[in-house]
Amino acid sequence: MGKIVINADDFGYSKAINLGIIETHRNGILTSATMMANMYGFDHGIELMKENPKLGIGAHLTLTCGKPILDNVDSLTDNNGNFKSLKTYKENSDTADLDQLYEEWSAQISRLLLAGVRLTHLDSHHYVHSFEKHCKVSEALAKKYDLPLRNCFDIEKNITDKNILKTDIFWNLFNFPEMKKMDFSYEYIKQDLHKIIRENAEIYQKYMSVEGSCHPGYIDSQIYFGSSFNLARMREVEMLCDPDIDNILREHGFEYCKYSDL
Repeated sequence: MGKIVINADDFGYSKAINLGIIETHRNGILTSATMMANMYGFDHGIELMKENPKLGIGAHLTLTCGKPILDNVDSLTDNNGNFKSLKTYKENSDTADLDQLYEEWSAQISRLLLAGVRLTHLDSHHYVHSFEKHCKVSEALAKKYDLPLRNCFDIEKNITDKNILKTDIFWNLFNFPEMKKMDFSYEYIKQDLHKIIRENAEIYQKYMSVEGSCHPGYIDSQIYFGSSFNLARMREVEMLCDPDIDNILREHGFEYCKYSDL
């Protein structure tokens, strides 16, 4: 039987995102979430964390959303003081000064710890911790705080200590086109979505430890205007709370856990 961490990204992005994440933890299969230390919903997320002690909480390190915590990280920001866009890093991987990146991400982790978060692991918004140029910083922080890193994309090839990766593979649970088509209700198309989840479960069931990544949430102005991925987050809430999805995963031998259980 393989273990699976069902992890929601973007905890702390906004109050609506936070509420969607907590809904999927209380009434669904979500076991873990990673928190953004620099976003609108941080304080609200901390309140909800205290009310839900069984939810594992990791750090969702941020480089491409909102503003940095530190003031002296000019290589990471645009002319308005906001973090540079994901597009910037895809077009020019040398944009970030790695010393500034290390200090900013350290500050984000420290803010979480000071707020009482018992961190279970590290990952990042838009997976930027796995970018080749950033892996040295990611690995150094994982060792500094004695925390595992999300094992996604090519990160395993770009770090020296493979022991900081606690899962065998990364499953982006709902990253397929049918999930993002919001022209129909969930009830109308759920059989098609279940079929895709079942097919993917057959692929991932051979691994001993899996992270199933997701982005559930409700919608408020922060997420609607701030993210290109918005409305489909509501569908993820529905799917994560659907007993049929739970049954599919259990039928394929998955045992739910948090990073701290690995």
